[in-house]
Amino acid sequence: MYGQFNQKGSQYTIFTPKTPSRWSNYLFNDTYYMEASQTGQGKSMAFLPKHREYNREGYKYFYIRDRETGEVWCPAYQPLKSEPDSYTCVHALGWTEIRSSKNGIAACIRVFVPREEMCEIWSVSLTNESGRPRSLSLFSVFAMENGGVMGSKCGFDDRHQILSSFSFPYHVFYEDKEKCEDHSNRIYLFSDRQAESFECSERRFFGGDDVTDMPQAVCKDGCSNLIAESENPIGAFQHLFTLEPGASDGASMVMGCTRTEEDIIRIKGKLLDRGIPALLREVEDYWEAVCNRFHVETPDADLNHFMNYWLKKQIVVQARNNRMTNYCPIRNQLQDALGYAMVDPEGALRLMESVLTGQEKSGYIKQWVMTDGSAPQKLCLLTHKDGPIWVILCFTVLIHQAGEAAILDRQVGFKDSPDTASIYEHLLLAIDYMAGDTGAHGLCLMGHGDWNDPINGPGRLGRGESAWSTMALLYCIRYLLPLCRLRGDEAVVAKLEAAASRLDTAINDTCWDGAWYVAGFDDDGVAFGTDRDGEGKLFLNTQSWAVMSGCARGERMMACLAAMDRLDTACGPLLLEPAFSEWNPRWGRISIKLAGTTENGSIYCHASMFKAFADCQAGRGGYAYETIRKTLPTNPENPPERNLQVPIFVPNFYFGLKDSPNFGQSSLHNTTGTVGWMLWTTLEYLLGIRSTVEGLVVDPCIPKEWPGFSVVKEFRKARYRIEVENPQGSSSGVAAITVNGEPWKEQVLPYAEGSHYDVRVLLGGKLS
Repeated sequence: MYGQFNQKGSQYTIFTPKTPSRWSNYLFNDTYYMEASQTGQGKSMAFLPKHREYNREGYKYFYIRDRETGEVWCPAYQPLKSEPDSYTCVHALGWTEIRSSKNGIAACIRVFVPREEMCEIWSVSLTNESGRPRSLSLFSVFAMENGGVMGSKCGFDDRHQILSSFSFPYHVFYEDKEKCEDHSNRIYLFSDRQAESFECSERRFFGGDDVTDMPQAVCKDGCSNLIAESENPIGAFQHLFTLEPGASDGASMVMGCTRTEEDIIRIKGKLLDRGIPALLREVEDYWEAVCNRFHVETPDADLNHFMNYWLKKQIVVQARNNRMTNYCPIRNQLQDALGYAMVDPEGALRLMESVLTGQEKSGYIKQWVMTDGSAPQKLCLLTHKDGPIWVILCFTVLIHQAGEAAILDRQVGFKDSPDTASIYEHLLLAIDYMAGDTGAHGLCLMGHGDWNDPINGPGRLGRGESAWSTMALLYCIRYLLPLCRLRGDEAVVAKLEAAASRLDTAINDTCWDGAWYVAGFDDDGVAFGTDRDGEGKLFLNTQSWAVMSGCARGERMMACLAAMDRLDTACGPLLLEPAFSEWNPRWGRISIKLAGTTENGSIYCHASMFKAFADCQAGRGGYAYETIRKTLPTNPENPPERNLQVPIFVPNFYFGLKDSPNFGQSSLHNTTGTVGWMLWTTLEYLLGIRSTVEGLVVDPCIPKEWPGFSVVKEFRKARYRIEVENPQGSSSGVAAITVNGEPWKEQVLPYAEGSHYDVRVLLGGKLS
């Protein structure tokens, strides 16, 4: 075992620097993102004015030199691979801390990103655990950006004790010079105590081009105090410490990037005046507030850890920082905002509204966009047709999470018009567009792709149809209809019901293949994803969404469920089977992706959550829970020792070829649509504590083996403590509810602003 959860799951402690892969924490604010591995390594990225990585090699090395004996070691293990006497790395929500001991010196290295400013703060403390006085040098060295063909200059401001590197951004056109002037291209390093010496040149510090060898500066016990020009820059400080037995001392370093030298001086004054302990407390207070929105206690401790802490952290970084990219599909933005609505509905509304302004008055919204205003590229140049679906679905979820139907009346603009319309009207336009944009089989046209972008072959000529898009639109219509009824909008209700009936009929008349639903029809009207196909026969999404949308009923629903179960493995369900082994021109790009990865037959965690959602709707709480459990990196059948991943985030996929020795290995990607859906599915459909505009609803669908569970949840401006008991081994069905000790006859709980409710729920019957 490489590590374990601590502090009720809010921290993960790693016991060794030798993990099976780089086990990184990710730390961030709204303008900055960094990764810190179990040995302190990882990239750094700033977001303003453009997304850019600047920590060239991602290294942050620390060396301790005993000035009496000349012995040198690395308290964070790398790069010298110094074998410690003891070693732990703790990944917390807002910080990472490495503790080690060697040669009678205990070292503690902590890093965090403050709530403001594009920087990271490293603090190193040393404690003399030997019985004699010690004289030590601490060398801290950080990779900085290589200036490339334009060159860079790195120097030290002795007056302000700031080391900084600058290179003017590379540009080609004369007129682009002004566009580059405001870029954050000044990389800086400063300390809270004066350094004995500094170094700006990677070559001089290491004595060559090997940054993993013993540095020349450390051997000499001093840096050159010289500038670097037209070479790889670094930021390196030497600090001296004299420690009596039992004494401790240390230094903090701040590394970041900004636009001007004046900015660096301002940042240094601001951060050091406020004090690093106070800045760390702000970060911890922020995460406490985020995690306070709801708290679950189930029989599965790992599920609790992820629901209470790590999924919330993952959804915050994805939603607030746009998955650290300016090139993205709006389906990512909207689904991340869907999950973010569960911890910050107001913040999620702002994110969704910014996306909605890209909708055209026709109801269409482009799927792939450049969020920084730069010229469209790659997928942005194609026409995907599923954008309106995510607008409808995610806004409807948001409105229920906020418990505010009035959100529908907020005015939002359009991409191609100065006019505005209510969010409600935007959603109806999206439905009108999708329901009217159908092909020969009455299904939604696919264009260059839908949720599965790499399926870019079937609709490239404009006639191909997507079964999934049609099912998803049907689900969205049926999900929105209750809000339309609450508004008393009978004309719209009748129109949507007719559209839903037409779509349902089209799906069932044309897409049923005998044992499952096909994936769609290509430009020639030929079905794909059928039992007759050699590869790509069975597609998970058209089975899960058939159940979700309600178009699969009776025997067909049972067949869909059986088809989903056929795809199941010890690591979760495969997205499709068999995976493509060679180019298939009908399916397109998906077929030349590496088999077993991403959409080509992996255990694609996002789609796994669709299955879990469908299982809940089918009353199969045990199946839903098993899929959720297997998707977590703590899955006992595919533990971190095998999937290779630090268990503090959910990955994009697990490798899906069952006969491969790499089956079950994690993609190690920490951005995925899985997160929002896992939060939503687990809390609202498995545990059944569901936010709606009419109030908080209790409707669990749990494994019958569970004796019960509890949830503490804030809804609007009330707080609920809900205890669910399952004495008869039921999976669903609410037999009795008491609220503050009094019987309650409805599954919609009472609400009054500022109130606290103690709710007890008994499963195994029907509420009378």
